[in-house]
Amino acid sequence: MSGIEAKHIFKSFGDPPQEVLKDVSLEIDLGDFVALTGKSGSGKSTLLYIVSGLDNPTSGDVKLGGSSLVGMGSAEIHNLRNKSIGFVFQFHYLLPELTGLENITMPARKTGTHRDMEEYALHLMDSFSVLHCKDKFPSQMSGGEGQRVAIARALIQKPKFLFADEPTGNLDTTNGDKVMEIFKRINQVDGTTILFVTHDPDYAGLAGRRVHMIDGKIAEIS
Repeated sequence: MSGIEAKHIFKSFGDPPQEVLKDVSLEIDLGDFVALTGKSGSGKSTLLYIVSGLDNPTSGDVKLGGSSLVGMGSAEIHNLRNKSIGFVFQFHYLLPELTGLENITMPARKTGTHRDMEEYALHLMDSFSVLHCKDKFPSQMSGGEGQRVAIARALIQKPKFLFADEPTGNLDTTNGDKVMEIFKRINQVDGTTILFVTHDPDYAGLAGRRVHMIDGKIAEIS
């Protein structure tokens, strides 16, 4: 199974259309740990949303694990997202009426496997040091706890690909470091392919590769 392949991606928004991505091509192998960097407005989050199937390009093609996302029907893409893709946002977006454990097993509820998943959810919570949050509601958690619970939720289906948009952007240094440690660990231990957007050069330095964007184009891959 192959990794992530983006070819000649263009993306425009608005009227008159403004080009945000201009002929971007990128290949990421399975098991890679890649940081997407660049100033605000450079197009890095837009590219992340497109290669993860959350948004469509204006033109170009994206393949995830060998399947093209562009011609895929919504049921197919939904299925792929549920099984193979985890996503972590800058804000944790936990459901306020569910406990930590219920939030984590939420993706499995759609497939009716959440009972079987509880043991794995508790294992994830324990390894991310948030086991004490299993019966807490999001309003009772700190920002760092909420974000780690959100990462556990993204990982509950054991996705092959994890995408993260500024996952440490809302956290202090200690909690940001914890999040990056988790990413590093799941990349090394589970072989999860990770692509994350960051403004922080230290966190970008933890990745195996760095893709730097300027004005909607890839300026440098290191």
